[in-house]
Amino acid sequence: MSDAGPEKLARWRGVIPEAELAAYRDAGFGQRVGYGRRAALVNIDTTWIFVDPKYAMCGHEDPALIANLTRLTAAFRRLGLPIYYSRRDDRSHPTRRGLWNLKLAGQTKLREYTSDPRADEWPEGYAPTANDVTIPKGKPSVFFGTPLIDYIRYDRVDTVVLCGVTISGCVRAAAVDAFSHNLRVIVAEEACGDRSPWAGRLNLFDMDMKFADVEPVDRVIEGINSRYAPKAAALSAE
Repeated sequence: MSDAGPEKLARWRGVIPEAELAAYRDAGFGQRVGYGRRAALVNIDTTWIFVDPKYAMCGHEDPALIANLTRLTAAFRRLGLPIYYSRRDDRSHPTRRGLWNLKLAGQTKLREYTSDPRADEWPEGYAPTANDVTIPKGKPSVFFGTPLIDYIRYDRVDTVVLCGVTISGCVRAAAVDAFSHNLRVIVAEEACGDRSPWAGRLNLFDMDMKFADVEPVDRVIEGINSRYAPKAAALSAE
């Protein structure tokens, strides 16, 4: 059988039982996808409602997440690479909320969920600028029912680095859809968060095996600098 990414498999020892890791290895999962011609950062739903524990939707405080989002965003800005942001669309009308009315029945009655303007703004350290594209979305995947893939194709991007919340929900949904569009997917591990560390860890493993490279933020920054800094320098010299 093929060698299914021994480095990737080894990092999940202690999280996933050995017999299950062997099944992934024997099936050939866990190969590295790497970086392509041009990368973009996709920042998923890191508005105040999901990162500030004053909001029930956040779950818990995570200062390291904010710090890593800020570092990663700065690295993409230095290289002049595209950054796309997603946030919730208008949830004030029950029809716009759709099936969220059933799955989040308690939350839809709260002002913070339906009509708090700050809830859908970003912390200053990594907030969108005029050069970035913001995409409102109604469902977990930022690709579902939005023009994101058109923007990505126009920008000649073939690699997306995902960051944001939550790992087990909207980040995973975006990873699956990006992979389905034949994009290379990199998930910046510590720049992603989840209400449940347990659910987040298991979903990171599954994405690493099937749809993406799950990489530490330091390695992502090193990777984009190595791959794209020479191109950025050449363009600025023209």
